[in-house]
Amino acid sequence: MTPLIKHKKMKKIAAAVLLGLVLTTCKKTKSEWTTLLVDNSLNGWHMFQDNGTKKGWVVVDDVLIFNGVSDMESGEGDASLLSDKMYENFEIQFDWKIIPGGNSGFMWGVQENEKYRYPYQTGQEIQILDPEIYNDPTITLGGDIEVQNALEDLGVYKHFVGALYDMSPPVRTDVAKPADQWNSYHIKIDYKANLGEVILNDVLINSFPLKGRQWEAMYQKSKFSDSEAEGSEYLGDARWHDFAKFSKGYICFQDHPGKVSFRNIRIKEL
Repeated sequence: MTPLIKHKKMKKIAAAVLLGLVLTTCKKTKSEWTTLLVDNSLNGWHMFQDNGTKKGWVVVDDVLIFNGVSDMESGEGDASLLSDKMYENFEIQFDWKIIPGGNSGFMWGVQENEKYRYPYQTGQEIQILDPEIYNDPTITLGGDIEVQNALEDLGVYKHFVGALYDMSPPVRTDVAKPADQWNSYHIKIDYKANLGEVILNDVLINSFPLKGRQWEAMYQKSKFSDSEAEGSEYLGDARWHDFAKFSKGYICFQDHPGKVSFRNIRIKEL
């Protein structure tokens, strides 16, 4: 082998090794977990379509807390908390704790536009609530509407802890810890694999598609398929028309009745 040929061959090998290192590094970086509460602050987060007057969220000792009056009670506009960054395929882990009778949720695929009044007009939701509500719906915070929602879902569980709200109930209802105790969620949203999963306190309690025939069947049986339903005027002209239409969007913690706390929030993009 001549020195010139040997030199060219060595350059090709070096280039291949360098490319492999770059690809490996990129893959590793993309799959790393990222903490979403930084410097004990709300940096990296904003309230839904904030006009500068919305409030209710604080971070105390690295715990994210909604301790405000929800829009259902104040009528001052939804103050759900959105990430500044958009996500599409990801896993997220966090602990949550809610007061007796409280209700909240985690959403993804949320969009911001003046035509939307609420993040759940676009984003799908994994339910968070006090499980005792299903034993005594009268403790439900948020007034008659929320009490009625609980009563209508008894035995169905499409609004229970870990449900894909109004679409897919959890397969187990005995895993959630009572109000004022910490629970742990590990949620996977993967459009490439067409798979959503909810792990509650280390137990897989829900698995569902994110598109396709099975998802469409769940959608058609849900309230989201009827944009002209009586009582949906509060949503504005957009109604549910864009529900779940966006795989990429903001992740969101819901403004809803009752103090709710979150900690150890971290995300990994897939």
